[in-house]
Amino acid sequence: MSDARQGSRRTFTRNHAFVLAALLCYGVMTFIIGWQAGRRNPNEALTQNRTAEVVSETLLRSLTRPTAREGAFQPDPLEAFMEVYEQLKSKYVEDISDADKKRLSYGAIRGMLRELGDPYTRFMEPEDFGDFQVENQGHFKGIGAMLGIDHDTHKVQVIQVFPDHPAAKAGLRPGDFIIAIDGEETADMSLEVAVQKIRGAAGTTVRLTVEAPQPETEKPDPELLKKLGRDPDKPRTDPLPVVGETRDLEIVRGDIEFPIVEESILAGDIGYIQLTGFNEKAYQRLKEALADTARKGAKAWLLDLRHNPGGMLEEVRKITSLFIKDGPVVFVQERQRAAETLSVLPQYKYEGAQLPMVVLVDHYSASASEILAGALQDDRRAKILGETTYGKGLVQTVVPLSDNSAVAITTAKYLTPAKRDINKKGIEPDIPLKGLNERQRFEGLASGKPRNEWDPQVKKGVELLHEQLR
Repeated sequence: MSDARQGSRRTFTRNHAFVLAALLCYGVMTFIIGWQAGRRNPNEALTQNRTAEVVSETLLRSLTRPTAREGAFQPDPLEAFMEVYEQLKSKYVEDISDADKKRLSYGAIRGMLRELGDPYTRFMEPEDFGDFQVENQGHFKGIGAMLGIDHDTHKVQVIQVFPDHPAAKAGLRPGDFIIAIDGEETADMSLEVAVQKIRGAAGTTVRLTVEAPQPETEKPDPELLKKLGRDPDKPRTDPLPVVGETRDLEIVRGDIEFPIVEESILAGDIGYIQLTGFNEKAYQRLKEALADTARKGAKAWLLDLRHNPGGMLEEVRKITSLFIKDGPVVFVQERQRAAETLSVLPQYKYEGAQLPMVVLVDHYSASASEILAGALQDDRRAKILGETTYGKGLVQTVVPLSDNSAVAITTAKYLTPAKRDINKKGIEPDIPLKGLNERQRFEGLASGKPRNEWDPQVKKGVELLHEQLR
């Protein structure tokens, strides 16, 4: 530590000695030039004095720049960014208004984040951030669909469509890619911008151009990517081009109450509970559903996390605490730090939540859903049935900014209690079983029959629970 301070002092002394010597030379040169010119011609003296002023300004500018450590000077790209901004303000052919400044600044932020190649690190304008906060409270105005970013194609994708809401009535289906909103392509949109454009006052209309998922676009063909000039081994930072057929849907917006929990009794004694998200009401609603189904005679629970894209980390921690007695819920691994253990919260335990349980998952079960499924699987508290989950093992921290906008930054990875990293891998079910396609699923819902009569995954879950109860 002492040697570092002495080295810094020597560098400081040499730098200032150079500055003083340069200023002394400049003063002597200016005096000689002025004296010689004055002897010859006053007008020539004036010209040379102006030249000296230019030299002076240039020299002083260079001398007053911050001095870098010896051998450590690196140009700062942020200086170049600010230089471009200042040049636009002073030289662009049209005036840069306050609205232009906001648009340019927000565009620059989005471009900077896009270069990370991480679709989950994103910028939210003030209106987007307000919508984000409202959504976490469980209600909003829109079409009744949940969106995400497909990490294979980087397209805006429909994750869930709520029955009996505007999107379902118009024919929007889970898995559809949203290619354009009111004619504006979504290829360069963040998820938040797409959501904000789809939402609006109840009674107004939005036109969506959608593309049905094609088998070859779910896992992009390496040869197709090469033809498009893409490196198949390099993660995509932009959406895959549209390759399937598209259709336009006119959807009338409405008032949407987020249906976070749905419950019923199946086969006389199985409590079926569907959890569709992890907003700030999720823990309380799920706890109420557990108690309600138990009062109605449930001897076991079938917890459905299919099409659940996740939500708040604190909520999934509380929900996991309902079912697991003690120990870790999840490990959070930040950059250059030891993994932080988020353990069961004793104050959120529910003594009645110890009935046998099976958990249903699919490819759209993501993030907080995977934390819950992974914890229950590692603790052997429940069997996991269905398909491999989405594989989003990342944690985002939302940072509010000074103008009421916000940035969501991927700040950590998470590991299951058994230290499994499931990012881009997903949770493998204990009992693999393929589910219905969307057409079959909607036909089943429309039939009005109990789920265990038309949904093979639900039927299998009920059978497994009855075996445990024997």
